[in-house]
Amino acid sequence: MADESRREQAGAGLDTLDADEFARFERLNEAYKVRFGFLFILAVKGATKHQILAAFERRIQNDPDIGFATALTQIARILRFRFEERVTVYGFVDKPGKPDAKPVDKTKDNAVDGRFGERAQEMIDALARHTSEEGKVTRLYLSREHGVAADDVVAWMRQAGLKVSEDNLGTVRGYLPPNVAGHGKLLLIGSHIDTVHDVGRFDGNLGVVAGILAAQGLKERGAELPFGIEVLAFGDEEGVRFPITLLASSTAASHLDWRALQAADGEGVTVREALKEFECDPNVAGGAAYDPKEVLGYLEVHIEQGPVLEKENLPVGIVTAIAGASRFRLSVRGEAGHAGTVPMGLRHDALAAVSELVLAIEEVARAGKRDNLVATVSEISALPGAINVIPGEVRMTLDVRAANDEARASAIDTIRTKARAIGARWGCVVGMDRFHDAATAPCADPLQAAMEQAISGMGVKPLRLMSGAGHDGQAMAKLTDIGMIFVRCRAGISHNLLEHATGEDMGTAVEALIRTIETLAQQERNAR
Repeated sequence: MADESRREQAGAGLDTLDADEFARFERLNEAYKVRFGFLFILAVKGATKHQILAAFERRIQNDPDIGFATALTQIARILRFRFEERVTVYGFVDKPGKPDAKPVDKTKDNAVDGRFGERAQEMIDALARHTSEEGKVTRLYLSREHGVAADDVVAWMRQAGLKVSEDNLGTVRGYLPPNVAGHGKLLLIGSHIDTVHDVGRFDGNLGVVAGILAAQGLKERGAELPFGIEVLAFGDEEGVRFPITLLASSTAASHLDWRALQAADGEGVTVREALKEFECDPNVAGGAAYDPKEVLGYLEVHIEQGPVLEKENLPVGIVTAIAGASRFRLSVRGEAGHAGTVPMGLRHDALAAVSELVLAIEEVARAGKRDNLVATVSEISALPGAINVIPGEVRMTLDVRAANDEARASAIDTIRTKARAIGARWGCVVGMDRFHDAATAPCADPLQAAMEQAISGMGVKPLRLMSGAGHDGQAMAKLTDIGMIFVRCRAGISHNLLEHATGEDMGTAVEALIRTIETLAQQERNAR
């Protein structure tokens, strides 16, 4: 492990400390050892020397118990990094730490410029440093970390030669104008830079990075573009901080729900208040909308978040549709009672009813395999929550998704019918409150065809597959045609620290995106 640690320390700049910085490190190390009984432990991969010093000074103030727990967390993080460097799903890599990017061979039509993968990894790592939780990646909408990440995106867009602006929902926009005669429309490319709690670094962020690199690549190659390109870095796809989702992309698609600005986070801060703090003007948020007549389409690059591409040994794939999703809050009300005195036959146990209901939901979902139906109960709260009291009420959430809206609606009706029957058997009342509904968003055939031409031209099999997860494209489908390129995701793991895409695969995705845009540009020029 020593060689890897030395490389990471050098990458963080610890081998370039000046005299004052070195003395500061020495003092902190000695004080830390005295306070906690062991040396300071930190996973420095992707950090700077200034961030390391700041973490040092912050953690030395911790209580001993917290200090010990934090050290164990950092050790686990280091071990995960080492595991990632050495292991793939199929076995051990030949040379741990070997760069993914390869120099481009200009003699081959299917060549991928190795700089794309290298640069994508650098940008992904840089965004991962902007987190509210040390040792994790957590970046919520309109947070300070979101603002700093947006600043990075602004800088990269400018370096790529794009004209940068920011709308009043916090979306960063980078514009590349057309350079040949055309109809003056826009091709939009985007994804999001917000995250869930303690997540991987590729979800969403890769789409923004790929869009910037593709625009830069098109400009460097002198591509003839009869339309403008606008790269979008949305900020609210995950819906973690506020009980809303896809606010930024829905607004861009002319579907802003003004009531959503009154939604509040766990601290009672509303979206409206957070926007003002973010230096946005919520009163003119609707101005972020595009005119449908001026938009050619929307493209998004995203990690698959599933195992299909890896199973097929393919770096990228073509998305056919984004599954529709419905979300519910369920309340099952029975009757609380003493756990020792109420006979089993006279109980109205809400949790027992829910146990049967969860299994019924599982049965409904498994029966819908042909329509890629899935149903998930992930939050359950039993009240009053005392060990000697029969649960009188249970609150839970339900997420239902499918490849088409008819199958999803039918499954929901079946679940509702079963819920009522189960409630009646247990003497409980079941309520289902729908709080989110997103229609299935099919990807446009012309965009899928352009992607197939691009990917095939790179010598890669153009596999088509569905997305079970939601994306900003789902909102943008209300504005224009959408298309998505999936990128292979190691072991299908996502929303997890082990989420991973290789530099080579990311580079392939950027090249596929560039060629897709070139194909669309050629079609537009031919149509004139």
